Amino acid sequence: MRVARRMRWGIAAGIGIAAAAVLPGAALAEEATRLEPIVVTATRIEQKASEQASSVSVVTREEIDLLHPVVAGDVLRGLPGVDVQRSGSPGNRENIKIRGGLAAHTLVMIDGFPVNSPTLGSFDIGSLSVEDFERVEVVRGAQSALYGSGAMGGVVNFIPRKGEAGRQAGLGLAGGSFNSVQGSAFAQGAGKDGNVRLGVGGWRSDGTLPNDDTSLVSFLGTGEAAVGARNRLHAIVLATEQEKGIPIDFGNPRDANHRLNRRGFLTGARWETSVSRAVTVSASGMVFDEFFREKDPADPGEAFPFVFDDVTKTRKMDFRLEGRYSPGPVSTTFLGVEYEKDHATDTFRSEFSPSDLDASTFNRSVFVQEEFRPWKHTGVSLGARLDRNSEAGTQFNPKAAAYREFGNGTVRLRGAVGRGFRVPTISEKQDVFIGNPALAPEVVISYEAGSDLALAARRVRLSGTYFYQSFRDLIQFDATVPGPQGFGQLRNRGRAFSRGVEAEATIRIASRAEAEVSYTFSDTWDGEGRTRIIGIPGHKARASLLVRPAPPFLVRADWLVESDQIDAPLNGTATRRPGFARVDLYSKYRWVLDDADFREIALVGRIQNLLNRKYEERIEFPAPGINFLLGAELKI
Repeated sequence: MRVARRMRWGIAAGIGIAAAAVLPGAALAEEATRLEPIVVTATRIEQKASEQASSVSVVTREEIDLLHPVVAGDVLRGLPGVDVQRSGSPGNRENIKIRGGLAAHTLVMIDGFPVNSPTLGSFDIGSLSVEDFERVEVVRGAQSALYGSGAMGGVVNFIPRKGEAGRQAGLGLAGGSFNSVQGSAFAQGAGKDGNVRLGVGGWRSDGTLPNDDTSLVSFLGTGEAAVGARNRLHAIVLATEQEKGIPIDFGNPRDANHRLNRRGFLTGARWETSVSRAVTVSASGMVFDEFFREKDPADPGEAFPFVFDDVTKTRKMDFRLEGRYSPGPVSTTFLGVEYEKDHATDTFRSEFSPSDLDASTFNRSVFVQEEFRPWKHTGVSLGARLDRNSEAGTQFNPKAAAYREFGNGTVRLRGAVGRGFRVPTISEKQDVFIGNPALAPEVVISYEAGSDLALAARRVRLSGTYFYQSFRDLIQFDATVPGPQGFGQLRNRGRAFSRGVEAEATIRIASRAEAEVSYTFSDTWDGEGRTRIIGIPGHKARASLLVRPAPPFLVRADWLVESDQIDAPLNGTATRRPGFARVDLYSKYRWVLDDADFREIALVGRIQNLLNRKYEERIEFPAPGINFLLGAELKI
């Protein structure tokens, strides 16, 4: 009955979305002109995506608006080479993996500031709302030459929105399946000397299982100001708080009272001075604090309860000084120094062995980057970074990349090679249960070669990339060694590799219709365990159809497919997670109003898993069946 009721609601929502197409608007919005995305993450300077030698994907503001995401993972699905897997419903743990690497091999940044956890090594995007972000940039392949530890597989940079000219405010409200409610509000303004934008958002849902509820609140503020004729200051504040039930944990496939509370607070600033037309100096700094409390009392009737109360506090600090010399369009040279400090405390209480942890790691680095454009349609990128780390010693990571365009930009060849590394986290070295103080840093050598084609007067665009990543000293759990408590320990497990192909095709079918297909083949191998790397499907694809029936109306349909993968179950012995496919539908209808108190009104809607397929993204965590979200947005 519940499934049938959800399907009826989903079908009703779909009818409502379609009906919006015939509603009149006070003034129809003109069809937006598609501009090539600008990327800063790959080289730290603003360049067109076509001017990058590395493999880059950009999720634009228009896509974020249409997808109406709850958390960050909703906008990253289907990108080539990127695996985003959620442990059940929205708000549960969710990480990003790139090109067969682990979640800790992806450096996550917010406005260019690193936010990976000092204890986990990764960043849980299941607690990050993206309503107030302008775009998301994904750079694949080793990027440690620019960003140091953690950028082994790639970098994902969430870039916030800025205040726009004039003054504007708005709010949005949506509701849907599983008693879900989503709300947002913003205020912004800009003038010739600066801009400011403030946004708040919230999400709550009962989830799909008992004790699966989520409550998420976030605030994001950004501002820029000109200071004199040569200086500019940029600042960001991000605060998030999440209350979450954990419905499935180790030893209990249906936990009734396991709870998680998480708080995050990021402050950052960047000062830039134009010394001359050719020389620019910038200084930046950030502090990112996180608080976790995870508590699991005994469940009624539980035969062998593992009762614990765990409080973790982390602080990540990063300070960078950078100079840029650009005498002309042919050459831009960067030279910089960076200081990073990670600190963590952990108070763990259980009936077994209570533990307390208090530790810090430090990193000092110097880096250089050269962006060389010797001829038109040709680019070379050379970089290197020297890190001196308190736990990993000295690490030197170079990178070289190049591209060449032919036929007035219709054919483009590119390639890159680089070294990346990751320092063992504080917990990996000092955890009282499975930690190993002797852990060495993980290392990768990354290669890629690709081409991009534009055909039929650029109405058809094709892209393909071959990649190969050779890992050394991967940190994995080994149950065959006794460890601190006698049941296993983390250790470096020799060599592994991942290789594969990323492919994309975009076809502009008509002026108001476009199709897009992305596909990733991944072949991974753990030489120590003699098996595939955990959590990486061999095949994944997304086919999308974007239609604009009328200028203010957008509809997008996605078909997502993943093959099976090897997984690590919390309970039970099955290690193969079957493949799955699902269909999602998104829509937005906008009224742009002239000479009115309201500037814009929009109706938004989405239906996920339209065919109500049963599947799991991570083994033992059932994904939601058919579900919908309908809402309205208002700008004044």
